Amino acid sequence: MSNQGQEVYVNKSASPDIAAPNDVKIDVKPKEKDERGAWGNKVEYLLACIGLAVGLGNVWRFPYLCHKHGGGAFLVPYFICLVFEGIPLMYLEMAVGQFFRSGSVNCWSKIHPMLRGIGVGCVCVSMLLCLYYVIIIARCFLYFFNSFTASLPFTVCPEVDGIDLADTCCMRSNDSANYYYWNNVLKASSGFEDVANFNWELLGCLALAWVICYICVFKGVESSGKAVYFTATFPYVCLVILFFRGVTLPGAVDGILVYIKPDFSKLLTGQVWLDAATQIFFSLSLGFGALVAFASYVPYKNNVGRDAMIVSLVNCGTSVFAGFVIYSILGYRQHLGIGDVKNVSSGSGLAFVAISEAVSAMNVPYIWSILFFTMLILLGLDSEFGTLEGAVTPLVVDMNLFPKVRKEIVLGVFSAILFLLGIGFCSGGGEYMIMVFDTYGMNIPILILAFSECIAVGWVFGTENMSKAIEDMQGSRPNAFFTICWKYISPFLLIVIFFVTFIQNMMKSPTYGVFSGCTEDSAEFVTGADLPVSAQVIGWCIVICAVIPIPIFIFLNGKTEPNKMEFLKSIACSIWEDRKYDMESLYQRPGEPVIHNGFDNGYNDRL
Repeated sequence: MSNQGQEVYVNKSASPDIAAPNDVKIDVKPKEKDERGAWGNKVEYLLACIGLAVGLGNVWRFPYLCHKHGGGAFLVPYFICLVFEGIPLMYLEMAVGQFFRSGSVNCWSKIHPMLRGIGVGCVCVSMLLCLYYVIIIARCFLYFFNSFTASLPFTVCPEVDGIDLADTCCMRSNDSANYYYWNNVLKASSGFEDVANFNWELLGCLALAWVICYICVFKGVESSGKAVYFTATFPYVCLVILFFRGVTLPGAVDGILVYIKPDFSKLLTGQVWLDAATQIFFSLSLGFGALVAFASYVPYKNNVGRDAMIVSLVNCGTSVFAGFVIYSILGYRQHLGIGDVKNVSSGSGLAFVAISEAVSAMNVPYIWSILFFTMLILLGLDSEFGTLEGAVTPLVVDMNLFPKVRKEIVLGVFSAILFLLGIGFCSGGGEYMIMVFDTYGMNIPILILAFSECIAVGWVFGTENMSKAIEDMQGSRPNAFFTICWKYISPFLLIVIFFVTFIQNMMKSPTYGVFSGCTEDSAEFVTGADLPVSAQVIGWCIVICAVIPIPIFIFLNGKTEPNKMEFLKSIACSIWEDRKYDMESLYQRPGEPVIHNGFDNGYNDRL
């Protein structure tokens, strides 16, 4: 029997003086329970990853982009970006988490201590997303509770004694749903710097959203793994029901044609490709560290490539299917003469205004309203679960910042702090603050973090080492296409998207929609305005806070090196040569077998 390429399992409980033959597999003791916890089974893991990836953006952003950028023609750049950017990066994050058995902070520091800042940056971005994403869920809860009435409150303008300019504005505009959203739900103020007004009902819904999140994740993946059986599957039940209801409505075909009718001339504009790339990237929840954390809880022997493919395709398939649901309902809305299907916006305006108007005109509207907002709540909660896990796992489990405190208590305190910080989003300026967080905090930092991940795996750890690690986990090496993407194609696409986004932000003055109230001679109550300098400063501070850990840890790691020249040489060798790692020390867990697979075990003593 040949010794080449033979895996050897060594029982670490045996005496170190006893050598094992290279061509013999030695039995090991049963694996001890992992103190970090584990998924109950493979289904829980896949449902959690799908729930993380499939979020509100699949329902209210992708369909809008599709009709805006040439209908069915938009699927061409969308799936090209999926192949060259989405699937490879999801494969990379899952493989890193599964191999290193750690959250985002420890994973990258095991590759090289100077890369610890990538994980810290992921934690910062996850915290920011947890902070403001849950307020969108709270709004869905508010609409959900207000749907338990025969007459939906957003179907008519409010009635008051006497004459009120705001109410007459609602009547003149014939846009009760939009008025209800800005005046009753957001209680929007006159601008970013005006925090007047406060929605106490929204605050109660925010507290409820955080309580549900905590209950579902307080035991880590052991509790969230059970919750996803409902939270990740029931939205599809809602989508299917809404699909069959939508396509049977009058005008549904007109709406669907707007959604899918191809206009290939749009593909000649660069903005179409940029939007396709960013939609793929953010829809799959790449760069947040949540996928790394989830994958660290699966068994070491697991087909990570297949998992990445399943989650990516299900996510994109859901986006396409949701478009048929949304635009069949919007076609019905146009049929009623409420609004043109071609003139709807993306984001919260699509869900809380356009769809609400259409739903209110259906038979038994409260049933369809309850069903629609239940779907949005569950889609949002699933994404919040994963993002919260991505932030907490590195802090509590990997960095062990609170060694004497139970994880449940730490998570409770963490959730309470985020809830208190999020109270400001319930004020009149809350919508404007969310816009700043979403525009600045999620775009540029995530692109930089994902680019850094590609450099870490493709150029520091080395694609050959990563390929061997994946081969050991799933029994086969990744296709050469993925290694090329990790090293060349994906980082190139990311840096192009980054510079285009950065230049666009620099060249034009940012604007936002302001609730301007009403005048006697106007039916418009939302107008455009330049974003205040104070808001822009806050936005760029958010960007800096999220990405500054990367250069800080590079500097600190170099500062502690006694020989600066050797440190610089080690970085150069990492980039231009495949490093040879002591792979046992990278992924070995107590009670697990040590798997030798041809790596040099004496290269990196630092690790």
